[in-house]
Amino acid sequence: MAEARTANNQAYSLAASLDLLAAQTLRDDLLERFHGDGGLTISAEAVERISTPCIEVLVATSNAFSGTERKFRVESSSACFDDAMHTLGLTEYLVRWRQT
Repeated sequence: MAEARTANNQAYSLAASLDLLAAQTLRDDLLERFHGDGGLTISAEAVERISTPCIEVLVATSNAFSGTERKFRVESSSACFDDAMHTLGLTEYLVRWRQT
């Protein structure tokens, strides 16, 4: 997982494989960024496999950001990521994350 930072935004790239064991690390990484400055832009274009717990972490992070003036967005995503979101009935989150 790579990261970069601009003046008002943090960037975070999701790993290709986000299985159950990756959920805790993902949570810790995103929590650290939540406590940082600026918004957060996620790149999900490399995702080839994602578990429901990892999606739950992303949704929880998004909800935490929505309580602030900072933005959470998904800049790009793979077909696998999109399919997983649709399968879980979370299309509205995906749409919202792309619009902000």
